Amino acid sequence: MTPTKVSEEVYTHEYLWRAAETLHKHASLDSRHFYYRLSALMMVYLAFEAFINFIGEIMCPGLWANERDAFRGKGDAIEAKIDAIVHQFPGYEWRKGELPYQDVKKLKRFRDLVAHGKVVRSEYIAFSNDDEINFRWTHEWDEFIEPEQVARSKSSVKTFSQSLLIEARKHSDEPHLVFDAFEGALASAEGTPRPE
Repeated sequence: MTPTKVSEEVYTHEYLWRAAETLHKHASLDSRHFYYRLSALMMVYLAFEAFINFIGEIMCPGLWANERDAFRGKGDAIEAKIDAIVHQFPGYEWRKGELPYQDVKKLKRFRDLVAHGKVVRSEYIAFSNDDEINFRWTHEWDEFIEPEQVARSKSSVKTFSQSLLIEARKHSDEPHLVFDAFEGALASAEGTPRPE
């Protein structure tokens, strides 16, 4: 048996996006599926973060070789990463204050709420109805996980990511860039026989 030297790439952003789509599909079957919406939205953001790292490794390999040090102390790390990428695209106009990016930026707040998982405390007056107290059970993430908002966030992430991908194609011959954002193969590999 001849050994084969394999060169393989697994595209994390593609897997995370597929997970988000699957969760969102389940949430769409019944709008009461809070857990699917919560999980889908988190996966959308994680896929976006992985996509930024994918594009960053292509466009700014030196920065991404030691990414922790490169972006330490620069405030919002994702925004600093996007800024570094956009710096490589002289014709690209990043409209930070407009859609779809504002939706993406808002989604980071959701990610932080989930990732840091603090107890949400509130005080209010509740009235009983037939010997039952009507509790609110509200959380800061409620505004993010309404069915329409989940769909909008997903769409905005894809639109913004696609705009970066189109620019990256102009500056790189990376094979995975031929696919639209989050529509590519999950992995790629090639192998060459090694003499024994």
